[in-house]
Amino acid sequence: MALMRSAGSKTDSGLAHFLAGGLEPTAIFFGAYFILSIFVRLMLPHGLTLDEAEQALSSQNWLLGYGPQPPFYNWVQTAVVSLLGMSLLSLALPKFLMLFLCYVFYGLAAREISNRPVFISLAMLSLLALPQLSYMPQQDLTHTVAVLMAASLFLYGLTRTLSRPDWQGYAILGLAIGIGTISKYNFVLLPVATLLAVLCDRNWRTRLLDLRVLLMIALALAIVLPHAFWLKNHVDLATGGTIAKMVEANAPHGLARIARALGSLVLACIAFGALAVVVLGLAMRRSVAEAWQASDQWTQLLARIMLFSLIGVVMVILIAGTTKITERWLDPYLLPLPLYLLLKFQRAGADFSRAFARLVPLFLVIMVVVLLPSAAKTFGAGVTGSYGRMNMPFDVAAKRLGAERQPALIIAEGMHLAGNMRLQFPHVPVIDASDLRDATVASVKPPGPVLVVWLPVDAGSSETVPDLAAIAQERGLSPSATGMLELPYHFSRGNRPLWKLAYAWLQ
Repeated sequence: MALMRSAGSKTDSGLAHFLAGGLEPTAIFFGAYFILSIFVRLMLPHGLTLDEAEQALSSQNWLLGYGPQPPFYNWVQTAVVSLLGMSLLSLALPKFLMLFLCYVFYGLAAREISNRPVFISLAMLSLLALPQLSYMPQQDLTHTVAVLMAASLFLYGLTRTLSRPDWQGYAILGLAIGIGTISKYNFVLLPVATLLAVLCDRNWRTRLLDLRVLLMIALALAIVLPHAFWLKNHVDLATGGTIAKMVEANAPHGLARIARALGSLVLACIAFGALAVVVLGLAMRRSVAEAWQASDQWTQLLARIMLFSLIGVVMVILIAGTTKITERWLDPYLLPLPLYLLLKFQRAGADFSRAFARLVPLFLVIMVVVLLPSAAKTFGAGVTGSYGRMNMPFDVAAKRLGAERQPALIIAEGMHLAGNMRLQFPHVPVIDASDLRDATVASVKPPGPVLVVWLPVDAGSSETVPDLAAIAQERGLSPSATGMLELPYHFSRGNRPLWKLAYAWLQ
């Protein structure tokens, strides 16, 4: 046992020494980790999560807008699918590439503030203590990952522009503002809060009078305007889903509503950053008292950015009638938190080298642990009896259906089912049945048989059956008798219940 502890200690020490080299070695480390993350996802069954299914379906077409979420992630996903074809790898690659860039841009921002390699590495690794950047993306996130990358790029552009203003810094800010705005609409509060924070600093406010600000504005507008033209005519579609998520059913009114919303905001802040505060605080506990008092121009700026952003969220609560704020909504605003904490400890004279050696094993544990839940839930579903979306045997169902005939068009009831059909039939157009109200979609005339699929409530239910007669009439086709596939879930170990898929052919 002593020998094993000694070997483990040497491994941790060697890795810590490597990572303490700064931006480049830490970026290599995260690059290897996210390649491993992609490999783990590819080893799981190819049943898609909700966000994966959304991307699989939307990647069929280039559009200026796709629904409640802005289109940046969809555009990146569509570009990857256009290059590599539709596959699970094509769906996993954009997310983990953006995550990797988020960590790298954060390291670049840290390097603009401090040239100490161990500080830069610790800033990047500290992001692992934010569940929104470590755990949640391993589950099912897309647009949120894009906005995190944009916020990290924004921090890099900001720190570069303030520390050594050049046209590249302003250009980076413009790119970040544009990308962030078309990643998640709530991102716009971040540049507004940053503007106010910079105005509060007598030395830095002159950066706002620099003519290169025009370059920043021009780049941001160039990125945002194409979607803005679409948004002008689709405001209800773009904002309805977000507002609905932020307003609870049967919520109280008046002061009770505001109190509930503010309470959820406080809880969201704690959920977002508590782990990072505890981890860094314990690692540098001897300097906590001094860090509490320590301050400089950078810590004041980051504190103001976070404070003004949260004030903006409070204004949204008061104006929009919001009753529920989740930590995901705070991602772009509280992302500076680890950097802020590290700067406070640095100004307090904390021993980063000792803290770094203690923290590396913990960060390794976090990296391993966040990879486990999806795999454990999927592989252990037969034991627990709790089957997730990845356990759904879409691949087996596709083989059965493809053996009957080859569809020229697939109409699926619901976005999740439609996205999975798109993955299994990558060369066949797939339509979500809810989109059939769209005149353009309804007028599609396929050159061959149409496959209509839906998930019944039970084997004898017709509750979720699409209107096959109407669909067939619009296309001049005749429906066949309804069929039913009953298949075991992946890793069910032969246990019941069976997964059911209803279908009909139109020809």
